[in-house]
Amino acid sequence: MDKIMFLVQGSADVPYEVTFAKKNNNLSAHCTCPAGENSLYCKHRINIMHGIADGVVSPNKNDVGLIKTWLSGTDVEAALREVMEKEELLDKAKQALSFAKKKLAKAIRD
Repeated sequence: MDKIMFLVQGSADVPYEVTFAKKNNNLSAHCTCPAGENSLYCKHRINIMHGIADGVVSPNKNDVGLIKTWLSGTDVEAALREVMEKEELLDKAKQALSFAKKKLAKAIRD
């Protein structure tokens, strides 16, 4: 099993520990932030899986790219892709709603 731990500066004074473990074609990730400790969506893990090293304060910052390769072909990759697709749909729905509200506001003025 391969394991990599990062220190990520979040909102707390002390950086969070974000740990990734790869065993065969399985990827697991843990973060010591409040969301991570409660098994909830955690931006620290997600950012690293996207290859984003913002906030990583440990000397192994360059290993962030390695995690992205570990993600390939896992069930985590499929779930992450689904979240990204739903976020895109939500953004489009928000834009459509904003347009509809502007249209309503104009109709009310006329």
